[in-house]
Amino acid sequence: MKLYKSIFVVASLMLFTIQCTVIDDSHLEDPNRLVPSDVDPDYLLNNIQLEARNVFRSAASIGGEMTRMTYMFGSTYENAFAPTSFNSIYTNAYADLFADVQNLIPIVSEKGFLYHKGIANTLKANAMLTLVDVFGDMPYSEANDATNFNPKLDDGESIYDSAIVLLDAAIADFAQAAEDDAPTPANDFFYDGDGSLWTRAANTMKLKAYLNTGNTAGVNALISKASDTLIVSSSQDFVFTYSTNDVNPDSRHPDYANNYINSQGASSYMSIGYMNMMREDKDIVDPRLRYYIYRQTTEDTQDFNENSCITTDKPSHFDADDPWCRIGDGYWGRDHLIDDGIPPDGNLRSTYGAYPAGGRFDNNSGQTADRGDGDGGAGIDPILMSSFTHFMIAEAQLEMNNDAPAAKQFLGSALDESFGTVTSFTAQDNGTPFAATQDQIDAYKAEALAYFDAAGLRAIMKEFYFAAWGNGYEAWNAMRRTGLPDKADNLQPARTASPGNWYRSVLYPANMVERNSSINQKANADVLNGPFWDPNKGDTKFNF
Repeated sequence: MKLYKSIFVVASLMLFTIQCTVIDDSHLEDPNRLVPSDVDPDYLLNNIQLEARNVFRSAASIGGEMTRMTYMFGSTYENAFAPTSFNSIYTNAYADLFADVQNLIPIVSEKGFLYHKGIANTLKANAMLTLVDVFGDMPYSEANDATNFNPKLDDGESIYDSAIVLLDAAIADFAQAAEDDAPTPANDFFYDGDGSLWTRAANTMKLKAYLNTGNTAGVNALISKASDTLIVSSSQDFVFTYSTNDVNPDSRHPDYANNYINSQGASSYMSIGYMNMMREDKDIVDPRLRYYIYRQTTEDTQDFNENSCITTDKPSHFDADDPWCRIGDGYWGRDHLIDDGIPPDGNLRSTYGAYPAGGRFDNNSGQTADRGDGDGGAGIDPILMSSFTHFMIAEAQLEMNNDAPAAKQFLGSALDESFGTVTSFTAQDNGTPFAATQDQIDAYKAEALAYFDAAGLRAIMKEFYFAAWGNGYEAWNAMRRTGLPDKADNLQPARTASPGNWYRSVLYPANMVERNSSINQKANADVLNGPFWDPNKGDTKFNF
């Protein structure tokens, strides 16, 4: 019996040994489990581009509300935004964009796909700058480390510095890719594989970072070779382009998809204050207004059930010129910081127009916004436009170089670029005589330049505010950086006389605070402390 047991044990050991020598170790990995080497770089880069778009759209939405460019719902700033409001931009950046870039870089580096690498790092760097601008200090050096569940906050300045390093590396990669004739991505949603245009975008990102931080040497170095290295004409604009496809997938502009819905009318409210400024700021109504805003009616309602504020007196803290409730001719929106219930006005309220959402041009038709109208949603996200570059150079020439003639010149060219881009959105129902004429554009520009002679920086920043429609994020940056435009430019007050602290930086995302023990939520007073570069920390001038 003992002999039998011994033979059995020896035989079992021999069988195990034989199995170990004949089994192919490579088959021990789960064939259904993807590993980094299996990833198609083109598919992963597709994700990265879409994720970068998502980060921009979240920041643009936050900035739009903060600058009164778009309607902000709530009775005070504190209850307009909750920490959960910022979960999406946090997730899009860290869980999606940064993680995918981290996975992509070693793959494309090994394959020599330098265009892919440069694009990924450019988009990551821009998102890094955006996160600092929105939140201030954020995790970075310890972020996306699978072994660290509680990454510490890094100061915003160090993240800015790291972003500049990434942009410089991307610029070098684009140059080397052209020299090596490296393969271009299957889908470049921004520049169709043109590395020279990506280089302009990366340099323009550096320009705005240097302008924010007051780096005069950096700004002037880029200005000195602007025509060769920056986004200076509309053909170089850094935009995400949408199509008219509305199912599987819906690739229309989100502002179009959410407001042109089978005769149901619009779901979003336009800002009464912003529409009023574009109508009343000058002797001539801004010729871009009909491209920006589409009116579903050209008349103001007299029915309380459609617009309850018409029976409410203008608040006592409003000045005589401050708009309230109705501004005439069917420009139907909502006032700043109002949390009233929603009346049945979906077919009446004004909505997004031809630029940049790809909607209807306002030709006084006064018809309900319907699916398929206008350009069918084939709009853009205006991330970095040629007009923005000219405005930034105008600001720098005046504030950094004390060169008013140069600043005025670039203000003029900024207006040219803005009008040229906006009026090129000639939606299918763009009708004369309502389309902008050259005489109207010239009259507007002449008045703006004359105002510059009297007001300097105020004129530049107000014109940038009007040109930045669709990109509230850059408008918010400019407003914090310069303090302009402000109440003197007729920004509309909140309904309540004491709306609390305006956000110079927003609260931390709920998901980040709840899941990271090393980070504490900001106190409400902390929102007055903007990002590290904010020269007006603690300023309460926008608390109105």
